Parts: sequence; C-alpha cells; structure tokens
Amino acid sequence: MNITVNIVLIISATLIALAAIVCDFLAERKFSDSPERRLSKKIIKVHRNYIAGFLGFAIIMLLTANYGGPGNEIFTYLSFGSTLTSLVLSILAIFVTVHSSADLYKQFTRIDSATETINNVYRQIDSTLMVLRNVESNLQNTSDGISGQLNTIVEQFDQKLQTRMTETQNEISRKLESMNKPIDQRPSQAFAPSTEVLEAFKKGFISLTSASGLLALYACALSKEKSKVFELSKIFMTNELYTFGFLIACSSAGIVNFTHDQTNNKISCAGIVFSSQELYDAIKSAAQKYGSDYVNRVNAINEDFDIDLLQIQIK
Repeated sequence: MNITVNIVLIISATLIALAAIVCDFLAERKFSDSPERRLSKKIIKVHRNYIAGFLGFAIIMLLTANYGGPGNEIFTYLSFGSTLTSLVLSILAIFVTVHSSADLYKQFTRIDSATETINNVYRQIDSTLMVLRNVESNLQNTSDGISGQLNTIVEQFDQKLQTRMTETQNEISRKLESMNKPIDQRPSQAFAPSTEVLEAFKKGFISLTSASGLLALYACALSKEKSKVFELSKIFMTNELYTFGFLIACSSAGIVNFTHDQTNNKISCAGIVFSSQELYDAIKSAAQKYGSDYVNRVNAINEDFDIDLLQIQIK
C-alpha cells in the first residue's frame, strides 16, 4: 500500500478520535446532573468508545498490511524490543519493590510508635481517672464530716438556746413574783437607806416626775391607803398606756408594788414609798402650772376614791 495513503488514513483516524474526545469533554461541561442528561452522556461515551476502538483497529491493520508479510523484520525488531522492555520493567519492578518495602517498614515503625504513644496516653488517662476517683471519695468523706459537725453544732446551739430561754423565763417569773409581793415581804436589800436619804430621794423624785406620773402615783397611794382598786380606762382615759408603763417602771425601781387585773383593767397597789398627802401637795403646785384641765384630772381621781374635790384658784 502506498505510504502516503497510510499516513493520510492514520492522520484521519487520529483526528476523528480527537474530535470524539473533544465532543465528550464539551458534553461533560454542558450537561447537568439530571437523569436525562446522565443518560445522554452515557450514550455519547458508548459511541466514543467504539469509534475509537474501530479507528485503533484500523490503524493496526494498516500498519500490519504495510510492514508485515514475508521478508519483513518488523517482528524480529518487535521481539527484541519486547525483550529489552521486559528486562527494563523487571529491573524497575525490583527497585519499586525494594522502595515499597522500605516505605512499608517506615509505616510499620510509625504505627508501632503511634501504638506506644496511645498506650502511654491510655495509662496516663487511667492514672488520672484513679486520682479523680480518690479525690471524689475524699470530697464525699469531707462533705459527710462537715455535715455531721454542722448537725452537732446546731444541736448544741439549740440545747444552749433552750437552756438560756428556760433560765430567762425562770428569772422573769421570779422577778414578777417578787414584784407582786408587798414591799415588806420582799427580800431584804443589802443597803437600807437612812431616813434623811429616803426623804431626799422622795423630794428629788417628785420634783423630776412628770405631771401625769404624779397623778399615777397619787392614785396608787390612795389605792393602798383605802385598799381600793381603780380602773385605768376610767380615770386615765387620755393617757392610759403611759400611766401603766410609768407604774411598771416605778415597780421595777421598787417605788411601788401593784397587781394588774387584765380582765377588768384594774390596778391594786399594795405598797408605795410616798404618802398620798406628799403627792397631793406636789399636785397642787403643778396645777398652777398646767391649768384647769389638770385640775379636772385630779378631781376625777378624788371622785373615784370619794375624796373632796380640789378647789384651787388658777393664777
């Protein structure tokens, strides 16, 4: 066959194969991922493959027809070339195998090192977990100990508080019982003032006592002298609470001794250091200062105890 014809046929087959490959590449870029596009793509690949296969087969047939046959040494050349290629590929395979073995050994060495590192980390983690368990156990024991100590402290505090409250209640009851006794029945004091000291105390106390306080002491003195109770809400309507508080303060100081009937709000005085006349004289002097309203309050007490009303000219 003419060499020119063979070259033209080979170039034509090559161009057709290149055209098929380019068309397949453009189709890959153009088509989307829809099912229809994927089916079209597969059909184009099938056509490309068998076209390239036919063209390759044609090229092989042309070369065989041109260079094959009796007297051609192409097969001798091909045999020699194949032998050399086999030798070269064998040598390359040996080098590749050695190189692969060395790489494989390095990989196994790295795996052993990584395994040892993992084992060390595991042992460290296990040791850390053991320490954490011990710490947790110690914390639990400490918490239990603190809870027990707190419970003990609370119990001791409650016992001491109950004891102190009981002692305080007993002391208050004892003092109230002592206050309700007449003055002459109270426990003797370590210090008994002389008559001069007592008179000076009485004068000083009367001079410093408020006007309402004088009326409360006057009513209490009359209650003792006449053995008669008086009702707070009746003769001390405007300042009943103040009068009761004043009498309690005087009772605490040992000046008066009285009992209070809470049901009827009545006072009964069993003892007082002042006489009604001493207080009455001080009240007359105070009446000049506080006016007719004060005189009316004095007369309310006199009227309750059946005493002549106070007649005084207010200056």
